[in-house]
Amino acid sequence: MRTLFILVLGTLIGAAAVGAVWSVGQPGENEQLEVRATVERLDDGRVEIGLQRRGDDGEWSETEKPQHRFLAPDAKSGVVKFSSSIAFDLVTRAERIEVEYHAQLAQEGRRVGSYFVQRFHAGDDPQTVAPVLCLVDPNQAALRTLCDGIAETFPAGVEVLESDSYNAVADEIERRLMAGEVSQIMATSNRLLETAVFARDHILLNNPDLGWTWVHYWFELLDPRLPATDDLFCMISHGGRDLFWGQASDAAITAAAALGINMRAESYSDVAEQADAIRQCVEDGAVSIATTLVSPDELAPAIAEARAAGIPVMSFNSGVQAAAEVGSSFHIGLDDRRAGEIAGEQFNQEGTQGTILCVIHEQNNTGLHERCDGLAATYANGEVETWSYQGRDAADEVLARAAEGDIAAVMALSDSVGLRILFAQWPDPEVPLATFGFNLGFAKWVEEGKIMFAIYDHPLVQTYLSVMGALLIDRMNLDPVTLFNGMAMLIEPQIADAEQMRRVTNRLIPQEIQDRYLESAEEDRSDDSRDDPE
Repeated sequence: MRTLFILVLGTLIGAAAVGAVWSVGQPGENEQLEVRATVERLDDGRVEIGLQRRGDDGEWSETEKPQHRFLAPDAKSGVVKFSSSIAFDLVTRAERIEVEYHAQLAQEGRRVGSYFVQRFHAGDDPQTVAPVLCLVDPNQAALRTLCDGIAETFPAGVEVLESDSYNAVADEIERRLMAGEVSQIMATSNRLLETAVFARDHILLNNPDLGWTWVHYWFELLDPRLPATDDLFCMISHGGRDLFWGQASDAAITAAAALGINMRAESYSDVAEQADAIRQCVEDGAVSIATTLVSPDELAPAIAEARAAGIPVMSFNSGVQAAAEVGSSFHIGLDDRRAGEIAGEQFNQEGTQGTILCVIHEQNNTGLHERCDGLAATYANGEVETWSYQGRDAADEVLARAAEGDIAAVMALSDSVGLRILFAQWPDPEVPLATFGFNLGFAKWVEEGKIMFAIYDHPLVQTYLSVMGALLIDRMNLDPVTLFNGMAMLIEPQIADAEQMRRVTNRLIPQEIQDRYLESAEEDRSDDSRDDPE
């Protein structure tokens, strides 16, 4: 029977999940700086000079203009003039991170070498201890730095075996073990680890008197290399022109820019078009896809095609219950069921009595139905009527239903629907309204009592984290579906009543402006008191 004894020294997964990744190559390469001068004659006759630098992408930067950069129209001939200097940073962000990554690997290697001495060879004569055999896959050559770090603190030193021929590695391990030339084995990839364990166990099976040799590993769960600039990452969502998705798109673009990846972010109001967009990403060779699961059954075939093409898929926003079933690596979104429960609890606290109309603006959106179900589960003072509409005249339809007289309040499940219902009865709403979403208008109107309360649905958080998730599953060295096993990250919804919104608006208004108008209000009150008759 095959046995596996492995001493786990650690797994370095840290910085790549948040964009701290290193580029292909070694520090010091590609340090050539290409610049060009810009010269422009101005309307007043002066000549203005500047300097541009060509970036790694081949594009020229914006013009850098030194402080002293003008040549006067009456400048003397034959006299050389000099601009003030411009300093360019020759070290790119990726290169800086690469240096830091190598430094971290070296530090960890030194720690491992010290551990080997303390755990296995304390008190041994260094002259009698064999070296560590450090196995490196050429595809992850940077991990040689870990081996170098071990050599700094392990007195017997390190011998590096770098090969992607696993049979050759197994033969060499068996030879060295038989010759007593190895004290410890350090593998730096999963395949090399398995190769080393098989080789060690095979030797022990046929040579039971041979001394035991520990096999250790250092396995990078994430590929720390920066994705290629032409690698396509896709974020395909539903929702069309809804305000929620406008904010979500802004967050996705911001995240992609911060992480330095090529992101295609698209939103569709039709599920069939959303599925076609996923298929288009597959055809275009996307390396990772993030999608909402507004209608899991309709999207499942397109997701299956992506996975069959070797493209990992993660999901976000709606559809958490179906994420694992359709093959999503993991899911990020609002806890829709809990959001509805919180709304019901708030209606109870507000003293609402009677039927609440829960307005679903996307009939096939499973997450919206979960919100209404959660509302019905906790609302104690009446019934919850789940109600859907089609078309842009939602407000008129909702108010017509409310006019029948048995509706105590309306729960809108998006900021766009909430706004339309509010504006349809402006300026003095007669039908009590609560809504999902956040904007500055909501903050003011909740504070003023025109809206009962709002529930933050966090589009910025959902999509920003989902872009990071799309990068994460692309960088995984293990199958993310197997590793994460249908993991879901659900955001706890936040209720915003009048007191909360007052704090929000106070933070948005500069203190000096608040003080100014408070003083003005005090003066007005003082004037009014002087005018009052005795």
